[in-house]
Amino acid sequence: MMMATAIPMARRCPPARTSRPGSGPRIARNAPSRCSTRAGRKFAESCQESGEGSARWPVLWPVTSLVTGGELIMAAVASAIPPSIPAHVPKSLVFDFDHFTAPETKSEPHRRVSQLLHKNAPDVFYTPRNGGYWIVTRAEVAVDMLRQVESFSSSPQFNHFKAFNPPMLPVQADPPEHTEYRRILNPKFAPGPVGKLEVYVRQLARTIIDDVYPRGRCDFIEEVAERFPVTIFLKIAGAPLSDRARLVSIAVKYTRSPTFEERQEAISDMAAYLREKFRERANAPKDDLLTQIVQARIPDRELTETEKEGLGVLLFFGGLDTVKSVLSFVVSYLAQHPEDYKQLVDNPALIKSAMEELMRVSGVSTPERGVTHDLEYRGISFKKGDRIVFLTQLWGVDDQQIPNPYQVDFSREVSQHYSFGAGPHRCIGSHLARLEVRVFLEEWTKTVKQFSVENHVPVKTAGGVVWTPVVLPLTWPVAN
Repeated sequence: MMMATAIPMARRCPPARTSRPGSGPRIARNAPSRCSTRAGRKFAESCQESGEGSARWPVLWPVTSLVTGGELIMAAVASAIPPSIPAHVPKSLVFDFDHFTAPETKSEPHRRVSQLLHKNAPDVFYTPRNGGYWIVTRAEVAVDMLRQVESFSSSPQFNHFKAFNPPMLPVQADPPEHTEYRRILNPKFAPGPVGKLEVYVRQLARTIIDDVYPRGRCDFIEEVAERFPVTIFLKIAGAPLSDRARLVSIAVKYTRSPTFEERQEAISDMAAYLREKFRERANAPKDDLLTQIVQARIPDRELTETEKEGLGVLLFFGGLDTVKSVLSFVVSYLAQHPEDYKQLVDNPALIKSAMEELMRVSGVSTPERGVTHDLEYRGISFKKGDRIVFLTQLWGVDDQQIPNPYQVDFSREVSQHYSFGAGPHRCIGSHLARLEVRVFLEEWTKTVKQFSVENHVPVKTAGGVVWTPVVLPLTWPVAN
């Protein structure tokens, strides 16, 4: 049964009580807040004025807060419901949560956000943030909904959040059109063609590791994660390596921007880049993904220019940001859990299975759907055009599906996870992502026998369409 919960929250307001460092999370219900003092009220007001806090309408204290290690992570605040809540949404299903800002905790965003939502919010709830939308946090419910494409559609015509131009294909299409678009891309991302890349992937991993290792430290995001998977994708696509920084910047703008306008700007920038490349391939074809899109037909016609751009935009955003983020979460975890990393160093044969367990707790993507018609699902009334966001990041740490979900256990017989999505829109690049993560760990463990986050600083995460660590400074002893 779905639990109704108190609604809106305010973020980063000082807590009245704190837990002892290292004592783990606890829920402090209706604790007197320091925001009830004059200084506290000034802090809350300054948060609202500066945009630092998440409250955007009058907030009433005391709060219901999630406190971990003395830090206020989130707070569900007894507050007036903002007027933007649709009439068909009951108050019991409203929970103030912003998936663009919520992961910005100091560390372990998957655990912290799941503890907030799985313990305090309904499995399916409505948030007034960013125009208002439903959020699904539980794996079983989400997978079931994603498979019901006739009710929960990727097509922008059923989503009041507006349609991107060009629409990103095949994600923003439903079967059978989706199937035709995906068929165009399959040849480059099927297991066979991906397997043939292993020699190149391994050579690139070795080159990058040999470059950073002698220094005993690196900024993993900038020096490794933005070089390794991104370089591989650009090779498959046929885009010049000299364009890497420009393309990564566009992808980051799309994945981290909360507004439609900012995300549309990123899409337009990427589409403009691709138009130029498509013209080049039309005149001089090559054996690459860009040429494959230019020459594609579905099933007996050429693609329109808009369709070509839509396919390219989605592929480039996915190739430039998704694997980079997954790999960064995996390495961040290992840097902070030396006992687990030692298992991989001592037993390299464990890497292939351990990789799945590590990716289980490293979900990154946030797919969306639109409701195609008025319907009732699991006792909830949805209206045509309602927007639904699926937090796949939490599926791998869902305690209804996985025992001890926060415990990484390389001996799990079945490490179930949906890090690459579910249903017909499952990530087409999953085989390539697995190859890249596995090969990198195999080569990294050969050279770096132990490593850690430099000065043990908290690893900040950015939320949005794709969750990702922002900065990951690593250090290790260099063998003589």
